[in-house]
Amino acid sequence: MHSLVAKTKKDVDQSYLDRGCIIGRRTGLDVRVSPNSLDRALMIMDTLIKSLEAKGAQVSIIKEDYKNATCVNIFGMTLAIDMYEKINIVKKGQDQHGFNRYDYIPNGDLVLRIKDAPYGARSEWKDGQRKKLEACIDNFISGLFLAAEQQKTNRLKREQEHREWEEKERKAEEEQKVRQQEQALIDMLEKEAMGWHKSKIIRSYIEAATDAYIQRNGKIEPGSEFDKWKIWASQKVGTLDPLTMGTKKE
Repeated sequence: MHSLVAKTKKDVDQSYLDRGCIIGRRTGLDVRVSPNSLDRALMIMDTLIKSLEAKGAQVSIIKEDYKNATCVNIFGMTLAIDMYEKINIVKKGQDQHGFNRYDYIPNGDLVLRIKDAPYGARSEWKDGQRKKLEACIDNFISGLFLAAEQQKTNRLKREQEHREWEEKERKAEEEQKVRQQEQALIDMLEKEAMGWHKSKIIRSYIEAATDAYIQRNGKIEPGSEFDKWKIWASQKVGTLDPLTMGTKKE
């Protein structure tokens, strides 16, 4: 008996019933069957695990929150599997509040399931009238390998799509950066042109003010208020003109 099966059999708690079925403790395989079906279920799991390992797959029990998951690793992909027993739901009548009451009776039909089978892949193999689950193990294993291959293909596709998305985002960021740089150059050009235009107007005004002052006073006395103003205004207009500030590249 495989060690995982032996551990499950040892740890199973037959006093813990859930809708007529027993389940393993938190250390066992993900098996949910009635006491009458337990030995058969464990034999199927034993054959299944040994067959999987013979084909290079790895089977393990992984803790998930308050319960365990039985996981099969194939091609580097991990698929969760379980086994459960089908139940018949039988109406018992009504309780004192008028609500329907039901019995959940295990019917002996077992199901092997790939819990996280990819979309479109087969996920369940079960007892039938002509074929029992024991005869479906090889088919279930083939389904697992196909599901793992599809899962790997899906993962590679998602990774490729993610790389393409990242490349698209990178190009969009580069284009945005180029647009921002271009806009910054345009803004600077407009600023320099406005500065040059203002400087021309101010220089024209200084010349006109100088002509008017000389017409009124004959000449400009060095150190006079107008002379000081003209020197100051000429200096300030130079800070507006990009052509005199050395900002215009030749």
